[in-house]
Amino acid sequence: MITSIKLFFRSLKRNKLFSFINILGLTVGFFSSILIYLYVTNEMDYDNFHENGDQVYRINQTFIWGEDSPNLFSATGPGVGYSIKQEIPEAKHVVRVFNANDMLPIKFESAGQERFFNDESVLAVDSNFLEVFTFPLLYGDKNTCFDNPNSAVLTYETAEKFFGSHDVLGATIDMDNGESYKVTGVFQKIEENFYLDEMDVLVSLNSIERIKTSDWNWLWTMFETYILLEDQANPQVVQSKLDNLLEKHAGQTLKAMGYTYEEYIAAGKEWNLYMQPLTDTYLKSDNVISIHGDTGNIKIVVALVGSAIFLLVLSCINFINLSTAQFTTRAQNVAVRKILGGNSSMFVKRFFGEALMYCMIAALFSIMLVFYSVPLINQSLGTTLSFSVSGQPQLIAFLFILIVSVSAVAGFYPFVFFNAFKPISAMKGELKTGRKGVRVRNGMLITQYVLSFLLIIGTITIYEQLNYFLKADLGFEKENILTIDNAEWTGSLNEFADEVAKLEGVVGTSVCDAVPLLVFNGDQFKTDEPDATSLPLNYTLGDENYTDLLDFEFIVGRSFEQSFSSDTASIIINETAAKTIGWAVDESILNKKVENWSGKYKVVGVVRDFNYWGLNGPIEPFAIFHSKSNPNGGRPLTRVLVKTFGNDADMKALEKRLEAKWNEFVPNRPFEYTNLSEHYASSYETEEQFGSVLSFFAVLTIIIASLGLFGIVVFTLEQKLKEIGVRKVLGASVGSIVLLFSKSYIKLLLIAFFVAVPIGYYVMNIWLSDFEYRINMGVNIFAFSLAILLSISLAISIVQTAKASLMNPAEVLKDE
Repeated sequence: MITSIKLFFRSLKRNKLFSFINILGLTVGFFSSILIYLYVTNEMDYDNFHENGDQVYRINQTFIWGEDSPNLFSATGPGVGYSIKQEIPEAKHVVRVFNANDMLPIKFESAGQERFFNDESVLAVDSNFLEVFTFPLLYGDKNTCFDNPNSAVLTYETAEKFFGSHDVLGATIDMDNGESYKVTGVFQKIEENFYLDEMDVLVSLNSIERIKTSDWNWLWTMFETYILLEDQANPQVVQSKLDNLLEKHAGQTLKAMGYTYEEYIAAGKEWNLYMQPLTDTYLKSDNVISIHGDTGNIKIVVALVGSAIFLLVLSCINFINLSTAQFTTRAQNVAVRKILGGNSSMFVKRFFGEALMYCMIAALFSIMLVFYSVPLINQSLGTTLSFSVSGQPQLIAFLFILIVSVSAVAGFYPFVFFNAFKPISAMKGELKTGRKGVRVRNGMLITQYVLSFLLIIGTITIYEQLNYFLKADLGFEKENILTIDNAEWTGSLNEFADEVAKLEGVVGTSVCDAVPLLVFNGDQFKTDEPDATSLPLNYTLGDENYTDLLDFEFIVGRSFEQSFSSDTASIIINETAAKTIGWAVDESILNKKVENWSGKYKVVGVVRDFNYWGLNGPIEPFAIFHSKSNPNGGRPLTRVLVKTFGNDADMKALEKRLEAKWNEFVPNRPFEYTNLSEHYASSYETEEQFGSVLSFFAVLTIIIASLGLFGIVVFTLEQKLKEIGVRKVLGASVGSIVLLFSKSYIKLLLIAFFVAVPIGYYVMNIWLSDFEYRINMGVNIFAFSLAILLSISLAISIVQTAKASLMNPAEVLKDE
């Protein structure tokens, strides 16, 4: 054992260049694999800590607010949970989770001063919430903390933020709905990952009067519904019972939509409920529109695992290529050992032991790199990765398996290769690597290039798609648009908007409920024609300035006008809404009416379709109601839209003026606003992060492939020095020698390119298929990837060949 280690370090010292390349290549492979392991385990660890998590399901439904949408919706009406309680005995517990952020800000007195908090997330939950989810309480009783109305449970961090303490049972906080809530529990500090992570304050659902009378309602889709099944329950049986709930329990809701159940089905409408395991809600919801918490993407996880495998394969190929490339220098050493009685077991120890030593050294370097890079990665990507070899036994097991596996793969081919030849031929110097050995090495180089091309093509495609998103014309003005949030606190939105409009740097203002990209209102409407069917219509409310400031293009009709008092009962629709109803988009559409429970509304204009939810999905029917109309049940408008002009420096100054004006109207309450273009860019943060990570690994693959090529070129030239010397003596120029020795590597690169192009095209088109609006993969993507690797390969081969060609032939041929 000790002798083998001594021999290894002697070889390490004797072959410094190849040893360095091997260690660096393996280090990069291990480093990336450990990072990806940390990320993937972090993503897959969501909600695994709940005691009964394997029996908990979220109830998703058809996305009823879109026509023929392929997506599901995580939100259901309050009536869904009620119906499950009535009809499905296998459901041991049913819990509804409601976003109650309209109760913000939270207010209470501390040291004689009023304090306001508006950054928290407030969820309202059923009383059995802690029977389904395992969130241990530091203070309070999990069986009773949500039983009474106006009860509140705080997270560990929120209690500390509000009160500077955790033992705050009985304390009172005031919500913006005018009611006081008593603190009945404080959670322990939660270290695990969970989907419902946006829950700073939980209040009892029975505190909200409207919910108590909404057991019939399937249209108020603001609730996530979870069920805990009995231990022996069959999920397939439960799913079959869910399929029958709509017909039996949604009659009143369907009636509000203008249907009986039979008419609804006959009209080709779909409305189904689907069970999704709790442990899938975070990572496997790419086809589910979620209203609580952020979600991951299983495709990104798969892509990263693939990248790690690519990098490890590249590292192993480097090791194998450099080991077999040193054939002539190592063959005689192996031959001597065979003649002296060496057997296969000796060579197993020799070659696998050597690979193991290289891997152990590389693993040590990679661990140090990961230790120092994890904080930087968390900071740049917003992740929460943690790295501790001693505190993560699963990580130790992963490292052990990784080292042993890579050692076995890297050492197998050199063992077979050197164990197969005859020692007498090697001692006589008659042994050649042969065409087979060259073909194997060339095949491995091609594999390295193919993997490098695939990652580069993927990276470029992602950035092209992201750039397309950010520069696309959405059909409305998103630049220089701000919305001042919670504007109802001013007491008079119109007066506040008029004052803001006078500020320097402001083009105009509009009182509204929402702007594109922030639209969450939807309801069922129908025309006033006989036997009309209902239409899901997403909508917002805005005053007379709304469409002008957002620069909507009118196809027919006009915007709201103050001179028309009847406009408060008017509506502006998009093309898709008109076509879905069956109306021609021309002058005949004007003065037609749509209606629902809130009243009748006259169409005064049609705007060209615009992407009010961004580019991730199709354009759905949409309407703009007048700010003084009542389609949202009389809920107050919440925003003032502000159109600005100027550069970034001017914007900073304007923000201060806006906040000063806000403080005149609403002192002691937080000023919050949304920059529409920044919000839009942030909605593609996942794609941007994926592109950044993939580009990082693409760079690593280029480094590994380049190291491998560099090693092979250097070693090959060392074996060809005398041939180069003879060619120079015979009159060959440096340029001709460079061309002769470089073209073989360029040929391998081109072969790899033509192999990688169809694979990359196919794989990235699968990724692009997730987007309603997407780029076409043009020649430029593939040409750019070829240019990157071609330039690097040419630089390596030309520089090294030219260096060898410039040597004095007399020095090379002096022994001949």
